Amino acid sequence: MHRLLLVVALLAPSLAHAAEAPDWENPAVVEINRLPVRSTFTPYADKAAANAGGASDRVVSLNGAWRFHWAPKPEERPVDFYQPAFDASGWDEIRVPGNWQMQGYGVPIYTNTKYPFRKAPPRVTLDPPKDFTQSELRNPVGSYLRTFSLPEGWDGKRVTILFAGVKSAFYVWLNGERIGYSQDSMCPAEFDLTEHLTDGENLLAVEVYRWSDGSYLEDQDMWRLSGIFRDVDLVAHSAVASLQDFYVTTDLDDDYRDAELKISARLERASDASDKAFTLTARVYAPGGDEPIAELASEPVEWDADGAAQVALSHQLTSPALWSAEKPALHRLVLTLRGADGAELESIPWRFGVREYEFRDKKFWVNGQSVKLKGVNRHEHHPRTGRHVDHATMRLDAELMKRANVNFVRTSHYPNDPYWYALCDELGLYVMDEANQESHGFGTGSRALGDNPDWEFAHVDRGVSMVERDKNHASVAVWSLGNEGGSGRCLVAMRRAMERVDSTRPYFYHADEATTDWRDIDYPTIDQVEEYFEEAKDRGPRGKGVLVREYAHMMGNSGGNLREHVDALYRHPNYVGMAIWDWVDQAIAKPRDGSPLAYGQDPARLTLDDSEYWAYGGEFGDKPNDLDFCINGVIGADRQPHPHYWEVRHAYQPVLLERIDGQPTVRLTNRFNFTDLSELRWKWSVTADGVEAAAGELASPNAAPGESIEVAVPGFDAPYNSKAEVRGVLSAELKEAPPWAPAGFAVAREQFLLQPKPYEPITPRQGSGLAVEESDGKIVASNARTLFIWDASSGALVSWKRNGAELLAQPLEPHFWKPTNRNQKGNGYAERLGAWRTAAADREPLGHSAYQAGLGVVIASFDFRLPVGDSSCRLVYSALPTGQIEVDLQYTPGAEAGETPSLPKFGVRLALRGASRTVAWQGRGPHENYIDRKDSAFVGNYESPLSEFVTHYAFPQDNGARTGVRWLELRGGAEPGLRVEGSQPLTIRAWPFDENDLENTQRDHELPQRDFVYLNIDERVHGVGGDNSWGKRTMDKYTVPSNEPRKLRFVLTPIE
Repeated sequence: MHRLLLVVALLAPSLAHAAEAPDWENPAVVEINRLPVRSTFTPYADKAAANAGGASDRVVSLNGAWRFHWAPKPEERPVDFYQPAFDASGWDEIRVPGNWQMQGYGVPIYTNTKYPFRKAPPRVTLDPPKDFTQSELRNPVGSYLRTFSLPEGWDGKRVTILFAGVKSAFYVWLNGERIGYSQDSMCPAEFDLTEHLTDGENLLAVEVYRWSDGSYLEDQDMWRLSGIFRDVDLVAHSAVASLQDFYVTTDLDDDYRDAELKISARLERASDASDKAFTLTARVYAPGGDEPIAELASEPVEWDADGAAQVALSHQLTSPALWSAEKPALHRLVLTLRGADGAELESIPWRFGVREYEFRDKKFWVNGQSVKLKGVNRHEHHPRTGRHVDHATMRLDAELMKRANVNFVRTSHYPNDPYWYALCDELGLYVMDEANQESHGFGTGSRALGDNPDWEFAHVDRGVSMVERDKNHASVAVWSLGNEGGSGRCLVAMRRAMERVDSTRPYFYHADEATTDWRDIDYPTIDQVEEYFEEAKDRGPRGKGVLVREYAHMMGNSGGNLREHVDALYRHPNYVGMAIWDWVDQAIAKPRDGSPLAYGQDPARLTLDDSEYWAYGGEFGDKPNDLDFCINGVIGADRQPHPHYWEVRHAYQPVLLERIDGQPTVRLTNRFNFTDLSELRWKWSVTADGVEAAAGELASPNAAPGESIEVAVPGFDAPYNSKAEVRGVLSAELKEAPPWAPAGFAVAREQFLLQPKPYEPITPRQGSGLAVEESDGKIVASNARTLFIWDASSGALVSWKRNGAELLAQPLEPHFWKPTNRNQKGNGYAERLGAWRTAAADREPLGHSAYQAGLGVVIASFDFRLPVGDSSCRLVYSALPTGQIEVDLQYTPGAEAGETPSLPKFGVRLALRGASRTVAWQGRGPHENYIDRKDSAFVGNYESPLSEFVTHYAFPQDNGARTGVRWLELRGGAEPGLRVEGSQPLTIRAWPFDENDLENTQRDHELPQRDFVYLNIDERVHGVGGDNSWGKRTMDKYTVPSNEPRKLRFVLTPIE
């Protein structure tokens, strides 16, 4: 409280002008009667209860059903609803915690940077543009009511109410008396209720404003939702004296072996307490231990005139188990406050990690080891409950991160729910804890708010509140001052104030160089990373290391060139780390019939039912909005991994596996920091044409962190069938099960080509030869069982029958267009490469021929000039009497090739009748993969229903590719099937709809299900890219160059 009063005094001259404004439009008022923010803990009656854990009889949850009234503007709110005589019997019920928009009140608004109200700080209720949602819903107010009675044993206790999160500003009343007010929706607000409690039933009232001046600092790229969205608890403390807060630090010695444990505690006692001889004791338990390894006790507490005291305890820990993300060893601490007679007044348990974070030499150090941070950004989002995320979903998020080899998570862009930090402590994730500060609508680095003295208090309060709340978490490794906010005096003051609370961790902020320990490169390409470090050589010690807060924008079908980013991370010693944008799609489960959002019977459910779809910005009539710019997760809103999840897992794996010069030897480079490779189980397997031929286990190699070792893999040099493609896999598995994965889980895997497959030309089988004739612009090749018809001008195969059954629903013809991914839209993909969209359809015939070759084979050949770059194309079919057909497509660049845009793809398209299909293939899989996102997709034999072969992105776009395909079969259904077999590895996409459907639909559930399979068979397809969604392109090496010859050859065989 003293820190707030000091800041208020310093800012007093600037506050006077705001005296007439309402609290929620006054940046000088961030709280009224709010208690100082403290660390997250639960008090228990005594140390026995604290040791046992579980529910505490000193805490009562007020989660559940509350009475609720929603008003679209402040003047329509029920002004006196907090009075005991007010009749709220006609009000609805709402679930707390939760956002009211997710329960049918008002409108969810998704916008990235644009404020959803008229920008005129600190006002939020001025007339906005007419099309804004706010024009009609000026500043909705939610009025909440509920009653409670104190449990037995709480008589005489000091009782507080703790709101873990309310957005964006709120007042609290108890029994008709105003208790206080608070902003900063992502940090807790605690109020003392003691003097206003009554015997029996108490009436609690909360009034929440959707917008406040605080909303100017909450302009994060997310759904703008409102209400009491985190837990609400009553907390009882001893009225005689209580532990108000504590701070635990561990200071490791120079060898990072022994540590000094320091505990600083803040106590308060009642002014009339007769017993002043209080003591604080601490019991320390080793990880998993039941008996204390240390028992500490303070001298009798010395109180100041206000009844407050600061107590310090310390203890030397000898060779304790250290905490790291790899080995999250948590010690246990139980603090107990006692009176002079030894009676226990209250006890507080806490789990802490013995660890030391350092920023030095431009690097990030944990326990003396330079650590590379491989991370993700995580918004708090649930598809049904919005900003409120239940504990089970949070745990699932953390487990999925660990399984993806993520070791670092940024709480973008605000302090997360307290339970998230407990999970990161337990499972092992380094956390960048980010203050709830973003004013992106003014422009990143703007001084409009960042250098405005009227806003200094609000900035400082947000930073300090976060540090005070989370200072004891082992996982919190870096403090962030916010995201895409301002620069100037407010940010400088913010860091200084935060450091006064905690100076044991490094600090980061990308928008003000004066406040950060590391430099940020915003969504860099690989070239930009290399340029920075090349220039850094000239800066010497004055330069800063790099921590990239956001990279690899995962919007839709994305995640290309991750391997290159990780290689750069390890190539440059001062490249500290990076975090993918972002973790989870911010999609909302919306009823297809347009009915209001509602929690229903199971609000924690993540999956959709058949009456719902994934909604994004604009789907609720919200304006302004940024459409599907919120759909950019590594995983879906239902927590199902997207295809790029598996690429993240592979790119981030903690062991680099490299085969040496074609030998049966693999070099293992240990990228762990605290784990020897001997702690893993090493298994190998060999497949021949996708079928396992041998498998075994290696003796565990010894390689300390940072070291490399070469190991011979027994099965990698065995003789195999000379006509088979032979591949070997080496994997590193967990010997024991951690909390986030089963034993045997593979933390690193790599596949190696041991023997390539020789591609042999097709040999015609005996059969009745095909006759060929040309008439009426058609070329027809046929025998008694087989019929092929080509359009003599276009060269398209327009009909293909076997035993009278037509296979084709659409012709087989050249096609060079690939629909735009959402991540490619902003870089002008369609405009730059658009000449190829109709290039094949607009091809100019140059000549054709058709003749009968040996063994009854018919050769039909077509030459074309393409309307792009004076290039040309030849298409040759070899039709066999057995019904098979070989397709040979060749491309020759023209004289203007240097000016010709790259091809979106090079290949053909066709549609096969019948959509009830199973897809089987030998190639990369099982998940979708593209040329720049395929390392995680090993070559093998796979099978999938067509509905699962397709990737269902919330916003339809190009999808479903499988690269490295040796053969693929469409099986099942009433219609004949098809086998595709390449004379080189193919890229194939198969959809139960066509390209026009895909390009003209904005919601996945609206894609029609056609009665055919639309098939793209390609030599090469443009990569997905993914550095960002607003200009950066796919790396050149993952495009399809048009200035060089290209060739595609494959055989199609009917399956009868």
